[in-house]
Amino acid sequence: MELILIRHAEPIEEARSDGSPADPPLSDRGRAQARAVAGWLSFRGIDRILSSPALRARQTAEEMARRAGLEISIDDRLRDANAQADRYIPREVQKSRDPEAYRARLDEYRGSSRLAGIANRVAESLDAWTSLCRGERVAVFCHGSVINVYAARVLGLENRAFLEPDYASSHRFLVSEMGVRSLQSLNETAYLPS
Repeated sequence: MELILIRHAEPIEEARSDGSPADPPLSDRGRAQARAVAGWLSFRGIDRILSSPALRARQTAEEMARRAGLEISIDDRLRDANAQADRYIPREVQKSRDPEAYRARLDEYRGSSRLAGIANRVAESLDAWTSLCRGERVAVFCHGSVINVYAARVLGLENRAFLEPDYASSHRFLVSEMGVRSLQSLNETAYLPS
């Protein structure tokens, strides 16, 4: 089977004053990215669509679901490592406001235990879907943290934050009938508008 993990498209910035988790929708650019990734996936013959419960992931998946005539299966185990944060700032905005602070925050994130904390639930989710969807091509709309922990597992890496996935990027993995996982590609974005 083939698992195609897709990072959600670009969302807007959102901050919640009531302390509840930020759950921003896609930006205009993000909606264009969602259409582009759906167009690319349409030629791949997707059998099933999975999504994180986050609005940005669901909205990215919706375009593909419409084109393919498929339902979206929501899996809470695919939520972001920062799912409880009350603020979401798109990466490009963070970089442009304060590049040094962005790099320091990224280094802190790489050294934190947050990714180790989600690795088990992500593995549990994708292993369960792999067993259920043998022989299928499955599109999984999720987050950079989910992609990092799964890719690190497949590659046998201890560093679970080795990759900085772009918005609406795809990451392809193959899983054999014997359960052997292999990497096909990381961070594909050639189909995205400039």
